Amino acid sequence: MNRIQVTQHIGYPAEAVWAVVGDFGGLHRWHPRVRRLDLSWEGRIRTLHLAGGGRVVERLEARNDAAYRCVYVLVDGSLPLADCRSILAVHADGPACRVDWSCEFEPRREAGADVAGLMEALYDEGLQALARALAVR
Repeated sequence: MNRIQVTQHIGYPAEAVWAVVGDFGGLHRWHPRVRRLDLSWEGRIRTLHLAGGGRVVERLEARNDAAYRCVYVLVDGSLPLADCRSILAVHADGPACRVDWSCEFEPRREAGADVAGLMEALYDEGLQALARALAVR
């Protein structure tokens, strides 16, 4: 099992950041690779329509608003990985916070590329865009 984690320090309180990242149906509002998002199954399944035409389906497994943490799994899609379980968590750090986005996964056999590097870049780009989006609020 492969594991990656990306961290971003953000100069806003954890509660304010969680209000944005904790919205399972709101990823398209701050991640530049997500062009559109559809929710189904009472908000627990999301279909991400990616820039470049890809599609990813994810299922929310757990959400803990008190701990600022959500866990979701990959159901289907165009990413070159399988058995993917992701955790998005916000940790208070005084008046600011730290956001950790991690996943465990197995590369698909046909992947061939550096799947860990791809996921790190995808999560890093998202967290940097999150910091920018919060700055203009």
